[in-house]
Amino acid sequence: MAKRKIFDIHALYPADYCFDWEAFEADPEHYEFSADDIAYTNAMELERYEQETPMTPYEKRALRRWVASGHSVRETPPSRYACVCPSHPEPDFLEVYRTDKELDKATKGMSAEERIAYLKNYIGYVDETEEERRVRKEKELMHRQTPNKAKEKIRILKRQLHYTWMYLVQEGIWEEADEFVKDHMNDPTLFEDEW
Repeated sequence: MAKRKIFDIHALYPADYCFDWEAFEADPEHYEFSADDIAYTNAMELERYEQETPMTPYEKRALRRWVASGHSVRETPPSRYACVCPSHPEPDFLEVYRTDKELDKATKGMSAEERIAYLKNYIGYVDETEEERRVRKEKELMHRQTPNKAKEKIRILKRQLHYTWMYLVQEGIWEEADEFVKDHMNDPTLFEDEW
Protein backbone atom coordinates (compact mmCIF):
# COMPACT_ATOMS: atom_id res chain seq x y z
CA MET A 1 0.00 0.00 0.00
CA ALA A 2 1.36 3.40 -1.01
CA LYS A 3 2.19 5.81 1.78
CA ARG A 4 0.06 8.93 2.02
CA LYS A 5 1.97 11.99 0.91
CA ILE A 6 2.76 14.25 3.87
CA PHE A 7 1.09 17.61 3.51
CA ASP A 8 3.35 20.64 3.54
CA ILE A 9 1.36 23.79 4.18
CA HIS A 10 4.15 25.83 2.62
CA ALA A 11 3.37 24.22 -0.72
CA LEU A 12 0.24 26.39 -0.77
CA TYR A 13 2.33 29.55 -0.73
CA PRO A 14 2.93 30.94 -4.25
CA ALA A 15 6.51 30.32 -5.43
CA ASP A 16 8.84 33.35 -5.18
CA TYR A 17 5.97 35.46 -3.85
CA CYS A 18 6.65 39.06 -2.88
CA PHE A 19 3.91 41.58 -2.09
CA ASP A 20 4.09 44.76 -4.17
CA TRP A 21 4.25 47.27 -1.33
CA GLU A 22 5.23 50.11 -3.64
CA ALA A 23 2.06 49.78 -5.75
CA PHE A 24 -0.08 49.26 -2.64
CA GLU A 25 1.25 52.33 -0.82
CA ALA A 26 0.94 54.48 -3.95
CA ASP A 27 -2.86 53.96 -4.07
CA PRO A 28 -4.16 51.66 -1.30
CA GLU A 29 -7.85 52.32 -2.06
CA HIS A 30 -7.60 51.18 -5.68
CA TYR A 31 -4.98 48.47 -5.32
CA GLU A 32 -6.22 45.21 -6.83
CA PHE A 33 -5.00 42.14 -4.99
CA SER A 34 -3.56 39.51 -7.33
CA ALA A 35 -4.33 35.79 -7.24
CA ASP A 36 -0.92 35.29 -5.59
CA ASP A 37 -1.74 37.89 -2.91
CA ILE A 38 -4.97 36.07 -2.10
CA ALA A 39 -3.34 32.60 -2.16
CA TYR A 40 -0.59 33.83 0.18
CA THR A 41 -3.10 35.36 2.61
CA ASN A 42 -5.26 32.21 2.55
CA ALA A 43 -2.23 29.97 3.24
CA MET A 44 -1.06 32.18 6.12
CA GLU A 45 -4.56 32.18 7.56
CA LEU A 46 -4.78 28.38 7.25
CA GLU A 47 -1.45 27.92 9.05
CA ARG A 48 -2.61 30.13 11.94
CA TYR A 49 -6.05 28.50 12.01
CA GLU A 50 -4.59 24.99 12.25
CA GLN A 51 -2.43 26.03 15.20
CA GLU A 52 -5.41 27.54 17.07
CA THR A 53 -8.23 25.13 16.19
CA PRO A 54 -8.45 21.48 17.27
CA MET A 55 -9.47 19.32 14.29
CA THR A 56 -9.67 15.68 13.30
CA PRO A 57 -7.40 14.51 10.44
CA TYR A 58 -10.47 14.31 8.14
CA GLU A 59 -11.47 17.90 8.98
CA LYS A 60 -7.89 19.09 8.37
CA ARG A 61 -7.76 17.36 5.00
CA ALA A 62 -11.11 18.82 3.92
CA LEU A 63 -10.10 22.31 5.10
CA ARG A 64 -6.78 22.13 3.26
CA ARG A 65 -8.54 21.09 0.03
CA TRP A 66 -10.91 24.05 0.49
CA VAL A 67 -8.04 26.52 0.89
CA ALA A 68 -6.03 24.91 -1.96
CA SER A 69 -9.04 25.50 -4.24
CA GLY A 70 -8.70 29.25 -3.66
CA HIS A 71 -10.88 29.92 -0.61
CA SER A 72 -10.36 31.39 2.84
CA VAL A 73 -10.84 29.28 5.98
CA ARG A 74 -13.41 31.89 7.09
CA GLU A 75 -15.40 31.66 3.86
CA THR A 76 -18.75 29.87 4.01
CA PRO A 77 -18.86 26.84 1.71
CA PRO A 78 -22.08 25.55 0.15
CA SER A 79 -23.89 23.09 2.39
CA ARG A 80 -25.99 20.10 1.44
CA TYR A 81 -28.59 21.44 3.87
CA ALA A 82 -30.33 24.76 3.23
CA CYS A 83 -30.88 25.24 6.97
CA VAL A 84 -27.14 25.49 7.77
CA CYS A 85 -25.98 28.77 6.21
CA PRO A 86 -28.64 31.46 6.85
CA SER A 87 -27.32 32.18 10.35
CA HIS A 88 -25.59 35.45 11.15
CA PRO A 89 -22.66 35.79 11.36
CA GLU A 90 -22.16 33.33 8.53
CA PRO A 91 -20.43 30.11 9.59
CA ASP A 92 -16.88 29.34 8.44
CA PHE A 93 -15.81 26.23 6.52
CA LEU A 94 -15.26 24.03 9.58
CA GLU A 95 -18.64 24.90 11.14
CA VAL A 96 -20.49 24.00 7.93
CA TYR A 97 -18.40 20.83 7.44
CA ARG A 98 -19.10 19.65 11.00
CA THR A 99 -22.81 20.50 10.82
CA ASP A 100 -23.17 18.65 7.50
CA LYS A 101 -21.48 15.58 8.99
CA GLU A 102 -23.66 15.75 12.10
CA LEU A 103 -26.84 16.01 9.98
CA ASP A 104 -25.67 13.22 7.64
CA LYS A 105 -25.17 10.95 10.66
CA ALA A 106 -28.48 11.92 12.28
CA THR A 107 -30.57 11.46 9.11
CA LYS A 108 -28.86 8.29 7.86
CA GLY A 109 -31.44 5.65 6.92
CA MET A 110 -34.39 8.05 7.17
CA SER A 111 -37.03 8.33 4.47
CA ALA A 112 -37.42 11.67 2.65
CA GLU A 113 -40.43 12.61 4.82
CA GLU A 114 -38.61 11.70 8.05
CA ARG A 115 -35.56 13.70 6.94
CA ILE A 116 -37.71 16.77 6.20
CA ALA A 117 -39.43 16.47 9.59
CA TYR A 118 -36.04 16.10 11.35
CA LEU A 119 -34.56 19.15 9.59
CA LYS A 120 -37.65 21.26 10.35
CA ASN A 121 -37.30 20.33 14.01
CA TYR A 122 -33.53 21.02 13.85
CA ILE A 123 -34.10 24.65 12.81
CA GLY A 124 -37.11 25.10 15.08
CA TYR A 125 -39.62 25.32 12.24
CA VAL A 126 -43.21 24.92 13.39
CA ASP A 127 -46.00 24.16 10.93
CA GLU A 128 -48.94 26.55 10.89
CA THR A 129 -51.98 25.44 12.83
CA GLU A 130 -55.37 25.42 11.07
CA GLU A 131 -56.35 28.53 13.04
CA GLU A 132 -53.16 30.40 12.04
CA ARG A 133 -53.67 29.40 8.40
CA ARG A 134 -57.29 30.61 8.48
CA VAL A 135 -56.32 33.97 10.03
CA ARG A 136 -53.50 34.43 7.48
CA LYS A 137 -55.85 33.69 4.56
CA GLU A 138 -58.42 36.16 5.94
CA LYS A 139 -55.75 38.86 6.24
CA GLU A 140 -54.54 38.19 2.69
CA LEU A 141 -58.13 38.43 1.38
CA MET A 142 -58.77 41.64 3.33
CA HIS A 143 -55.50 43.10 2.03
CA ARG A 144 -56.44 42.30 -1.58
CA GLN A 145 -59.90 43.82 -1.14
CA THR A 146 -58.64 47.02 0.53
CA PRO A 147 -58.56 49.95 -1.94
CA ASN A 148 -55.11 51.40 -2.69
CA LYS A 149 -56.08 54.79 -1.23
CA ALA A 150 -56.97 53.15 2.08
CA LYS A 151 -53.74 51.10 2.03
CA GLU A 152 -51.72 54.29 1.59
CA LYS A 153 -53.59 55.98 4.46
CA ILE A 154 -52.97 52.94 6.70
CA ARG A 155 -49.26 52.98 5.76
CA ILE A 156 -48.99 56.68 6.73
CA LEU A 157 -50.81 56.10 10.03
CA LYS A 158 -48.57 53.13 10.87
CA ARG A 159 -45.50 55.24 10.13
CA GLN A 160 -46.78 58.07 12.33
CA LEU A 161 -47.52 55.64 15.15
CA HIS A 162 -44.09 54.02 14.82
CA TYR A 163 -42.17 57.30 14.98
CA THR A 164 -44.37 58.63 17.78
CA TRP A 165 -43.49 55.56 19.86
CA MET A 166 -39.80 55.90 18.94
CA TYR A 167 -39.89 59.49 20.22
CA LEU A 168 -41.62 58.44 23.45
CA VAL A 169 -38.99 55.74 24.04
CA GLN A 170 -36.15 58.22 23.40
CA GLU A 171 -37.69 60.69 25.86
CA GLY A 172 -38.12 57.95 28.46
CA ILE A 173 -41.90 58.38 28.75
CA TRP A 174 -43.15 55.37 26.80
CA GLU A 175 -44.33 53.56 29.97
CA GLU A 176 -46.55 56.52 30.91
CA ALA A 177 -47.82 56.70 27.33
CA ASP A 178 -48.52 52.95 27.34
CA GLU A 179 -50.54 53.29 30.57
CA PHE A 180 -52.45 56.23 29.08
CA VAL A 181 -53.30 54.19 25.97
CA LYS A 182 -54.49 51.23 28.09
CA ASP A 183 -56.71 53.54 30.19
CA HIS A 184 -58.34 55.04 27.08
CA MET A 185 -58.49 52.03 24.77
CA ASN A 186 -62.29 51.77 24.99
CA ASP A 187 -62.90 55.51 24.45
CA PRO A 188 -63.85 56.33 20.83
CA THR A 189 -61.64 58.84 19.03
CA LEU A 190 -62.86 61.92 17.22
CA PHE A 191 -64.27 61.14 13.73
CA GLU A 192 -63.71 57.41 14.36
CA ASP A 193 -66.85 56.36 12.47
CA GLU A 194 -66.02 58.29 9.28
CA TRP A 195 -64.60 55.11 7.72
